[in-house]
Amino acid sequence: MDTIDLEKLFQRGYYVTLGATSSLLEVIQDPTKREENFRRLGRSFDEITQELAEKGVTTEAEARSYVDKFIAQQVNGTGNTTNSESAGLTTVTTTAKTVDDNAPDGTEKSDKSVKASMRDEIQELTQQLASLRSQLEQLRSN
Repeated sequence: MDTIDLEKLFQRGYYVTLGATSSLLEVIQDPTKREENFRRLGRSFDEITQELAEKGVTTEAEARSYVDKFIAQQVNGTGNTTNSESAGLTTVTTTAKTVDDNAPDGTEKSDKSVKASMRDEIQELTQQLASLRSQLEQLRSN
């Protein structure tokens, strides 16, 4: 079996499970949905799994949207949502600062030691990354 097919199989299984869970919660919460879901059980297995997978995709999208809105509200400190948030769009703004060991004379020694330790940690992580890349190259060549 190809790895792409296996990945699609797991993804579809995930969505079917998510859809089935969503349907189960609907059945528990709403008695009218119970009859509707029991009538669906008479269809073929492929039809049921396709419908549950579609429901799983929708449920995942709704959950992601809810979490994005919640996080945006926590970051902004407000309960209001903007148009971009309600549309499911999220903007992330980052600012990078360089570590400069040639800082002005007014900085404290602790700042320099922190910068030096950050530089050492970055060098160590870079070495680990290079090592992992070489190991990956060796595994791919085998």
